[in-house]
Amino acid sequence: MLSRYRIHWVLFLWLFCISCAGPNITIEKDTVYDKPIAEFPDEYYLGPGDVIEIIYHIILKPSEKEYILAVGDVIGVEFSYHPNIDRRVSILPDGKISLPLKGEIDVSGLTPSQLTEKLTQIYSDIFKEPSITITLIEYNQAINQLKEAITTSSRGQSKLSAIRPDGLITFPLLPKDIRASGLTLPQLKAVITEGYSKIVDNLALSLILETSKSNLVYVMGEVRKPDYYQMDTPTTLTQILSRAGGLLGTAGTSSILVLSRNKEREPVGKLVDLDKIIGEGNIGNDLLLRQYDVVYVPRSTIANVNLFVDQYMNKIVPNFFRTSLVFGYDVHE
Repeated sequence: MLSRYRIHWVLFLWLFCISCAGPNITIEKDTVYDKPIAEFPDEYYLGPGDVIEIIYHIILKPSEKEYILAVGDVIGVEFSYHPNIDRRVSILPDGKISLPLKGEIDVSGLTPSQLTEKLTQIYSDIFKEPSITITLIEYNQAINQLKEAITTSSRGQSKLSAIRPDGLITFPLLPKDIRASGLTLPQLKAVITEGYSKIVDNLALSLILETSKSNLVYVMGEVRKPDYYQMDTPTTLTQILSRAGGLLGTAGTSSILVLSRNKEREPVGKLVDLDKIIGEGNIGNDLLLRQYDVVYVPRSTIANVNLFVDQYMNKIVPNFFRTSLVFGYDVHE
């Protein structure tokens, strides 16, 4: 059985693979990182274990579009000259209603005026110029169901939903689960808003990242505890090395490799001279890590970094893993 560390080693390789064309990992000419800590502008990419709180804002204002009949709505169907067949009917789960003389009629997706036209045509073979009126008696059932789903929570008009290990997340009333893994919070909000717009009018949404579990950095090489680590706050290279138990005596401290991603989602790297940071006491040169960065502490100083990456990184990534990655952000500036 693979050990926990070896499993996450495979995961890290998958995260940093790209298409077969061109070099896999590039190192900038100015390989040694020697700049002050930059602002931390990165978007957070959602992943399994993250918990999202969605807050529902039901806006009580006139709708700009005509109401569309939905399952559960109750309508009145009145025949001006034939009151004996007037009916009050509910729209069934299959989107149909049942009326005298004609049986089941599909009304799903229709507005009241469209249904009036449809029934006028249907009954025109029985009545001469039938006059039919549709009245909404109970409607907006989707809003009522949503209110019931979210007010049962002690949090009020909101709902907590966790991203499952398969990357999917479930929200009340939406017919399909949403793939949230790899999206930013604004991107997920746009997808959810589009989904609700098809079934509920006058609804605004707010999303809050309640719990984050995917802000990970991978540490490997000559450290005491190679593993992946959750970054709950902005974290620097020296801080993550400390969490990894510090360096082994065999570590090459003058050229620690940090793999990241640029705007084009291509793997890029920087070499960090830890001796300079510690020796000069200049924490301004400490590198601020980003989500899914990989820190590799070599056994000795890396003389030819591109050759090292080609031999120890690129060549061990199987070809079928070389696909575009959903995560992307700027290289460390």
